[in-house]
Amino acid sequence: MIISKKFARVKMKKWTKRRTWKKTSVKKVGKSFQVYLDDRALLTPKKNRLCLPTWKLAVKVVEEWDQHEDFIDPSKMVITRLVNSAIDKVKQNCDAVISDLLNYGDTDLLCYRTESPKELVLKQHKYWDPILVWAKKELSIDLKTTCGITYIAQDSNQIKRIAEEITTYDFFTLTGFYDLVTISGSILVAFSLYHGQISTDHAIDISFLDEDWQREKWGLDKESTLNRNNKSVDLKTAYQFVTLLS
Repeated sequence: MIISKKFARVKMKKWTKRRTWKKTSVKKVGKSFQVYLDDRALLTPKKNRLCLPTWKLAVKVVEEWDQHEDFIDPSKMVITRLVNSAIDKVKQNCDAVISDLLNYGDTDLLCYRTESPKELVLKQHKYWDPILVWAKKELSIDLKTTCGITYIAQDSNQIKRIAEEITTYDFFTLTGFYDLVTISGSILVAFSLYHGQISTDHAIDISFLDEDWQREKWGLDKESTLNRNNKSVDLKTAYQFVTLLS
């Protein structure tokens, strides 16, 4: 399923701007941490101040800005990009973001299984079933599975249980969690990552299980391999962002 892109990361323009500041620093202002370039508070693309919830996150943003010796390269500022998205987009739209995420309760990757070949069926059971078992035991989320692509409606109480979990997240956490879900295609995989049950590498193996089986069977495909690698990088960035919030 492809969900709405209206909450996608804020895109930072490809600047040819030179570094004009000498010192990058963090200052605690009230309960938040703000990043300064010399004596100027760093702003988002929509001119909001970067008021960050943790020292660790603020330091990481400082590192991204401080790495530039001459020209600024936005592609190397992946955590800053997520911060901008959280403040400029998600903060004002938390209910809509949650609504988007709840759609994955009915379309979760792990709930739609193949009927054949047997080798792939067994792999899906091996990689996917432990996540379902964990979610049922630890989160009381028990999603039904089906074979094929025919839509299966989940029990409304299970969707409600998912909502109870994600409505406790602040807008920074929602931003990172949103990427964990949309990149992996599974809200259960995202929960497992968020709670430290699996690694990002294992999450990618779970998410690309079908594609990986195809490659093993028929050989490497450059486009699919590139897609897998890019999503792996993005997933690790989102997970790093979430870990910087605690």
